[in-house]
Amino acid sequence: MFDFNLEFARGGARFTSELFQLLAAGGVKENIVFSPFSIQACIALAFAGAQGETADEIAKALHFVSNFPPEVGQTFQFVLEQYKNSSLLSVANKLYVQQGKQLKQSYAAAIKEHYHSEAESINFALSDAAAQAINSWVNAKTQGKITELVSADSFSDNTRLVLLNALHFKGSWTHKFNEQGTAEDDFFVGEEEAVKVNYMNQKAKFGYGFFEDLGCTALDMPYKDSDLSMFVLLPQERSGLKDLSEKLKSVNLVDLADKLDVEEVQVKFPKFKVDYSLELGDKLKELGIKKMFTESAEFNNLLESPEGVFVSKVLHKATIEVNEEGTEAAAATGMIMMTRMMTFPLQFQADRPFLYVIWNKKNILFAGAFVNAPTS
Repeated sequence: MFDFNLEFARGGARFTSELFQLLAAGGVKENIVFSPFSIQACIALAFAGAQGETADEIAKALHFVSNFPPEVGQTFQFVLEQYKNSSLLSVANKLYVQQGKQLKQSYAAAIKEHYHSEAESINFALSDAAAQAINSWVNAKTQGKITELVSADSFSDNTRLVLLNALHFKGSWTHKFNEQGTAEDDFFVGEEEAVKVNYMNQKAKFGYGFFEDLGCTALDMPYKDSDLSMFVLLPQERSGLKDLSEKLKSVNLVDLADKLDVEEVQVKFPKFKVDYSLELGDKLKELGIKKMFTESAEFNNLLESPEGVFVSKVLHKATIEVNEEGTEAAAATGMIMMTRMMTFPLQFQADRPFLYVIWNKKNILFAGAFVNAPTS
């Protein structure tokens, strides 16, 4: 039987690998963190009102289970219902619509049911006030971790809709690290070049695996009272990250979860905090989502009035902090739609650049690469 939810998770893992590939294209020089789930959810809000080639491109690039919005909506609903009462993870979707414009009733009902999304009317022409309202919603939903997603110059008289997703995660390790064991040591940013970082140390039982074909070892560190964990892929070579990200194109991260054994592992893992932001438009175009950024975008199922709306920007910000207690992470994605003018122990020593995801062994909430001591 076709399992839509498993296929959705596998699609999310493919999207994660492909987007990471684009972000790492010139070699990873800075720490990266992003939320594949947040990006997918935000664009899915637009997809729910899309048709034709626009819908096809989105479904294909984001590896949705189909190009039929109600089927895709159900896969998001499944994940959102799963974490509805979670004390670790909160996910929120929202849509702001220009005052005087009406969402189609069927669209408003679909995003409420599938994405738990509310809609609010706002005047984008008062751009400072609009930016303030949107940022304060993001700030509240990410527990103050992301304070400014949009700026006033993002909006004009032609802005019709802003679609938002915000994600906040705060989990304590099942096996906490003892602060007394934290010590400074070298982190290799190149074959010979090293910087100093603070490492947390402990010996405990974790999911562990060695993947010869990928040239890396894997560690899965669970969070308490939850099905969520941090899954880390550590290249064998000090400068093996680019190679690893290439090889990940040929495997699905979801399949790797089944290949771990529980072992006693001596873990040495850096404490870190990373903030990252990007305008996703160009990356999404490289992945094949092009039409939604043009004036011929087919979003006819969104608004009652038949004006042509298209996407002008997809903004994404994410932050993560990893320490002895656990991990706190947040992400927000905003998508701005304009109308056209009437004229997106084994040893596990993470002392070199590595990849990580926070997931439930299926859905990837956060993904990143730690490559250097954070400057802050």
